[in-house]
Amino acid sequence: MTSGTPRKETMSHVPFNSQALENSIPENVRLLPASVRTSDQTLANPSKDIQKFLKKDLDVGKLNHIDQYLWLAGAPMPPKPLNYQIATSRLIAVDERIDMHMVWEEPRQLHLKPIPRYLLDPQFWETHLICKKSCCASRKDTISTPGDCPKEIKKCALGFLCSYMALIQFESDYAIARQYRLLPDTITWEMWLNLVHQLLENDVCNPANIDSRYLFGELRLSRLNTIYAIHGSLLSGYQYTYQNYTELFHDYLAPLTVATVYVALVLTAMQVGLATTVLGGSVSFQNVSYRFTLFAIFGPLGGIVLVGAMGVFAFTKNIVNTWRVKRQKLASYEQRVIQNRIP
Repeated sequence: MTSGTPRKETMSHVPFNSQALENSIPENVRLLPASVRTSDQTLANPSKDIQKFLKKDLDVGKLNHIDQYLWLAGAPMPPKPLNYQIATSRLIAVDERIDMHMVWEEPRQLHLKPIPRYLLDPQFWETHLICKKSCCASRKDTISTPGDCPKEIKKCALGFLCSYMALIQFESDYAIARQYRLLPDTITWEMWLNLVHQLLENDVCNPANIDSRYLFGELRLSRLNTIYAIHGSLLSGYQYTYQNYTELFHDYLAPLTVATVYVALVLTAMQVGLATTVLGGSVSFQNVSYRFTLFAIFGPLGGIVLVGAMGVFAFTKNIVNTWRVKRQKLASYEQRVIQNRIP
């Protein structure tokens, strides 16, 4: 099988047993999602490699990449509480992507990642987020081997909890969080009070304890996209927001349309000026009018050509990426089918 879809193989046994629908799974598994996607978009069991899952679920490296420019996208202060977000007509979008947590986009939509169950379990912290190795035995800020020490993931986890300490300040915030299922159903208001008070007593939100991303609250997506565009990701930006090419052309051509209207107004004013005795006899004004007329002719045309080229580039890039993913996935499917046939 080298092309087309993989051939279906009939399973020779029942895919699950009677215990699958019973409450008999270990507690640490109960705290995790049902499945996760790997780097090649294959579904996997998160409990098989919990440290790898935690890095994917909590790591904010995408924002750390532009850490020094985050002040351009948001203020260096905790996020405003949920009641304020609702009062200012912001819509809350539940989003499990950690790099979209506390990121807002037009029209007034704020992305929030719900608190995972495992972050509210002390035993899970003790087992998977507290490093007991020599690299963290002292108070020195040593750099550990990537994947070997959960210290950086712990900072992300603490920062994430700090963000919710600011988002859920009042009982009205708690009610909003329950409405959008941002908190597990088992957490009552009294439990949340005790948790926040303990976190405050332990100085959890000290900048030394949290990831630098959480020194900032809400971040504006349009500015994050601009920052990433300057860094070389012109089309994809920080988060690709276009669902189709019509949206892409609309966003880029709308400012060009406004600029064209302004240019038309300036040309009209210049025509009136050239009809007067003072400006009509001015060589300097005539030269400026000549140059601006050429700009008015070729400027918008060049802008349209540039936007069209960006659209063609985006289309070509998407086609190439889709073809590459299709080839890799079908090869992977074929390999798995061959392995299943081996007795």
